[in-house]
Amino acid sequence: MGVTKEGKRFAIASSLIAVAALNTGNNLIYLIFSLMFSFLILSVVFAWMNLSGLSLEIAGRQVVFAGEETSLTLLLRNDKRLVPSYSVKCRMSGSPAPAYYQVIPALRGVEKGVGTTFQKRGLYQHGDFSVSSGFPFILLNAERKIKVYGSVLVYPALRDIEVITDQIPGTEMAEILSLASVGDDIYSLREFRDGDDWRRIHWKASAKRGIFFVREYAEYLGARVTIVLDNRLPEGGELFERAVSLTASLAKGFLERDCFVRIVSCRETIPFGSGDEHFFKILDALAVIGEEDRWDNPTGDKAEGFLVTVRKTRGAVHGSYDGAGGRVLYAEDL
Repeated sequence: MGVTKEGKRFAIASSLIAVAALNTGNNLIYLIFSLMFSFLILSVVFAWMNLSGLSLEIAGRQVVFAGEETSLTLLLRNDKRLVPSYSVKCRMSGSPAPAYYQVIPALRGVEKGVGTTFQKRGLYQHGDFSVSSGFPFILLNAERKIKVYGSVLVYPALRDIEVITDQIPGTEMAEILSLASVGDDIYSLREFRDGDDWRRIHWKASAKRGIFFVREYAEYLGARVTIVLDNRLPEGGELFERAVSLTASLAKGFLERDCFVRIVSCRETIPFGSGDEHFFKILDALAVIGEEDRWDNPTGDKAEGFLVTVRKTRGAVHGSYDGAGGRVLYAEDL
C-alpha cells in the first residue's frame, strides 16, 4: 500500500494541525485533527475492503506475440455478497497499460476487452496479475495480487525472415528449399499386387519381363531443416531473447516454404513436422524456454537435413552439433 501525492499533502497538513492543537490546546483544532486522522484510518479500511473478494478470469486463448499490441478479454469478478468494488485497475506483468473497471457489482463480474502489449515472452498466470485502487479518498493506493483463472502464453517476437535469410548464401538457400522429388516423376517399378490401379501398369516393362509391373510415383517431399538453439549458459539476457526470436522466425520462414522443421535445444527436441499446427507447437516450447547449464539432449548429435545453429554471440562456447556443417547465425548480429 503506497501513499499518493494527495496523501502526502494530507499527511503534512494533518501533522501541522496536530502541532497547532498541541501548542494552542484549542478543542476545535483537536476536533479537526481527529477528523483528518479518521480519514486516514478509513482510507486503509476501505482500500482493503474494496480489493478483497476479487478474482480474474482470462477468457479464451489468444495468439499473443511479444512486442505486438493485442486484445485480451478479462473478466473481473466480485465475490463479496453486498459491497461493490469501485475504481479498480488490473495490471499485467510486462504490460504498461492497466485495465480500468469503474464499478464491479457484488456477486457479479465485469468483462473488458483490453488492448495491451507484453514486452517479454513467457507464461503469464497467477502471480503476474495484480489489482490496485485509490478508492475512496485517493490518499492511499492499495495493491494486491489477484487469484487468476486461465493464463496468457506470450510467444517470442517474430522478425522479418527475408532479412535473416540474407545471411545465408543463395546456393545454400536453394539446397534448403529444394524438393526431394517431384510428384509426377516415376520413383520406381514394382510387381503388380491385388488392389493396384490397372492404369498404373507399365506395359513396356511388363512385356519384357512377362509379369505385370506398376509405376510408383514419388511424392512431394519438402527438405528437412534442423534448427539448433544454443541455450547454454552463461546468461545472455537480451541476446538470448534475440536468439529465441531468431529461432522462431527461422522456423516460420522454412515452414512457409514447405520444409520439415526440427528444433533442438539443450534439453528438448521438437521432431520434424510441417504446417501451422507444428509451428504453434514450436512457439509453445520457445515461449517458455530458458538457459541451461549444460547440453543434455537425449536426441544425440546427429544432424538431419540442412543444419542452422543459432547462438547468442560469436564467443559462445562450442559443443554439440559443432562441426556438423550448415550455417551458424548470431543474435548479436541482429
